[in-house]
Amino acid sequence: MRWEFNGNRGEVLLYFGVYLIYLIYGLCVLIGSRQRILNVAKFEFSTGWPIFKSHRDDTNDELENFTQYISTNWHWYIVHVCLNTIIRKRYAHLQPVAHAMTCGFILMKTMHLASITTFMLLLSSFYTASKNESKKLIWFLSATWMAAIHLIKNSEYFYTLGYTEYFTLIQLLSWTVLRGCSFSLQRIKTSKSCAKEELQNLYSLKNFLGYTLYFPCLIYGPFMGYQRYNRIRPERNQRNDWKLLIWELLRALAWWFLLQTASHYLYLHYMARDLMAVKAVDTVFGLHAIGYFMGQFFFLFYIVTYGLGIAFARYDGFHPPNKPRCIGRIHFYSDMWKCFDEGLYEFLFTHIYADLCEKHSPVLQKLFATASTFSFVFVWHGCHVFVLIWSILNFVCLVGEKIFKYLISCPSYENFVYSKLKLKANGVQRLNAALATQVFIPAAFSNVFFISGQDVGEYLIKGAYTNGWWNYTMLTFCSYCFFQCSQVLLQIK
Repeated sequence: MRWEFNGNRGEVLLYFGVYLIYLIYGLCVLIGSRQRILNVAKFEFSTGWPIFKSHRDDTNDELENFTQYISTNWHWYIVHVCLNTIIRKRYAHLQPVAHAMTCGFILMKTMHLASITTFMLLLSSFYTASKNESKKLIWFLSATWMAAIHLIKNSEYFYTLGYTEYFTLIQLLSWTVLRGCSFSLQRIKTSKSCAKEELQNLYSLKNFLGYTLYFPCLIYGPFMGYQRYNRIRPERNQRNDWKLLIWELLRALAWWFLLQTASHYLYLHYMARDLMAVKAVDTVFGLHAIGYFMGQFFFLFYIVTYGLGIAFARYDGFHPPNKPRCIGRIHFYSDMWKCFDEGLYEFLFTHIYADLCEKHSPVLQKLFATASTFSFVFVWHGCHVFVLIWSILNFVCLVGEKIFKYLISCPSYENFVYSKLKLKANGVQRLNAALATQVFIPAAFSNVFFISGQDVGEYLIKGAYTNGWWNYTMLTFCSYCFFQCSQVLLQIK
């Protein structure tokens, strides 16, 4: 079944016109709700930047901690770049050593002994286990450390070290579990086709520490599998590398500035924490806009944080994952996993899904592999109820998408739409898009659970399905236009 969109210019203008009107309307509603949100807020917002003459929504802990982390540690990024530039040019084989030593020194200067000790225990346990070359042991160790991270989250002792260090430690341990897994599981795969001496060189202690202690991606990602770290590009034109690094850093700064500017006018961070603030929006379509712009704020945050790590990784000669794709350009939810967090998707697909099933495996086996993948996602993100709901909705929507794609590829369906309904190719594409929209809507709202939690997620998804047939018809029409816009943009690319 062909998915290409071949509509005329007027049809394309209609779709993008609806999309633009929806965005403008949503922005107007959310900006107009600021004072009502301030009235119901449980505490005062910060005064904001004087140039905007408005309160700033400073309730996103991740964004605030990232900003503080960069303002405190920016000089360490410069140290990393300078040292790595010298090492890469003259002693390329010592690059992992430089990464490990630089990061180790930074951690000793910025974290307490208890945090460093915990981190070193995690590192040593994974490196020791990797030599055993047992998948069961690696997954048992991963489960043990994820349980330990959950205990640390609820530990008063680590909280007394300061909220910034507490938050940083949780991030550090969580990412390092994935890195330890990736290193160990990749070693097991490589051992089947690699000589023992070469295997020891590829998976030496030097490389393990260089990979797990790579500072630019250490705390805020993105996740870079060991197979990416182990593939260093040959020496390039260093002047062009510097230009690219500076350009990418300026882009990340520009997106951060946009996010900070928007937080003076759109109080979405606080809405994610307080249902009463969501209820301050008094139109049904305004509620839909909350879900959309929450997703966009979430996307911008990761464009900034991942963009920073990707910029340095590319400068250092690695092949990091691509930046997240804008959620406004994703119309099939399977693409959300593939294109939003490419590094995490590669890990999940390579080490969980593909290990449990193959391309031609039975359907039930594939369903089991998918469920196992989302079970890991649930546990890794912290075993919260809202994460469980998000994981289940993700699973259901992905299964629904697979069923939909299977049905429209059946000869009986093609015979029905072409012979019985007498549709042409464009008409079939429109019908398919209209049907796919019914999977797209719950998939889009599922993200709200992950971003804002159970109460807000339930309220917004109920608003989509329980506010009458006219509301749902209009929501479906707008979502259909979004779907077609994404299809057009995908073909242009």
